[in-house]
Amino acid sequence: MSTPSSSRSLAVTAAALFALGITACSSGETPTRPTGQVSVPTTVTAVPTPTLSTSAAAGSVTSGDGSFSVVAPTGWRKFAGKGSTLAIKAPAPQNAVTTNFTVVVQAPEPVPALDDVVSQAEIAWRQQGVHIVDKPDRTIGGLPASGYTFTRTAQGAKFTQTQFFVVYREHVYSLTMTSAATAKASAGADQALDAILSTWAWGGS
Repeated sequence: MSTPSSSRSLAVTAAALFALGITACSSGETPTRPTGQVSVPTTVTAVPTPTLSTSAAAGSVTSGDGSFSVVAPTGWRKFAGKGSTLAIKAPAPQNAVTTNFTVVVQAPEPVPALDDVVSQAEIAWRQQGVHIVDKPDRTIGGLPASGYTFTRTAQGAKFTQTQFFVVYREHVYSLTMTSAATAKASAGADQALDAILSTWAWGGS
């Protein structure tokens, strides 16, 4: 049977690897131009401005830095996740793993594009021999988010982690849901993650 400390360590593993893996990707090369005539479009489709979710639902849990809030699933409670601005977990473990959700916030300079953040994180995991499966893109608090999922073994337990990334106000948010790798635990974690993210509201001035 796991202890709170073992569940905490599993969550921190992902956060620590993210901290090592994230780097700003940029290129100093000047794009080459074709020498012939190029047809230039006369109209440009405007990219819609994201509509932020800023209204916190009743009973929300606020992050340590005050930048966002979410509604925790019934029975879940906060725990001290090292390096996390928010860490909440289920009441009891399943198959030696306590399902938990953590958020790590970083402020890299310069701030990388979302695609670069995800790419670097995936590379870091693959270098550890982890098989990554991309998740469908979604929005978190009204902002675009991308992520992936994987299953691995650590500390004698087989577990599944799903990570999403979102960029907000020059900060990169790394969201990680960790659960046992069984079908039941993974399905429950997916439902909990969807519920949590659907209540995400940005805060602060």
